[in-house]
Amino acid sequence: MISKKPVVCFGGLLAGLFFFAAGGLTGNEIPDFIELDQDVYKSNRKGPVAFEHQMHAEDYEVACNKCHHIYKDGNNVWKEGDPVQKCEACHDPSESKGDIKKLRLAFHKNCKGCHKELKKEGISDEAPYRRCSDCHEKKS
Repeated sequence: MISKKPVVCFGGLLAGLFFFAAGGLTGNEIPDFIELDQDVYKSNRKGPVAFEHQMHAEDYEVACNKCHHIYKDGNNVWKEGDPVQKCEACHDPSESKGDIKKLRLAFHKNCKGCHKELKKEGISDEAPYRRCSDCHEKKS
């Protein structure tokens, strides 16, 4: 008689590997860094931005819905755990469409706006927003 234990263990191992590879067990992990690249633009005027995602989320306690959003009737209905789309899925790199700003304007409004507010409120003098090179890496 063949023991079922090795078959069950092997099956469990395969299932675990499948979920790990598919992100099923860790679907809400916060990436350390996100490179905001310029590949979606017709001309690459500035270098990419290395956004310290985890630091903003955990160290600075920026609420996820400050950046991630889905607007319905003027309200952001996105909540933590909802799928995250790339920004260019809604923000066209080339042009604003109605209330939806083009990608560069959306990034700058959100990022620079938040950093300016931190400076204005005396919370941080280090949040960059004045010079392009404070956020954009040199083009390679």
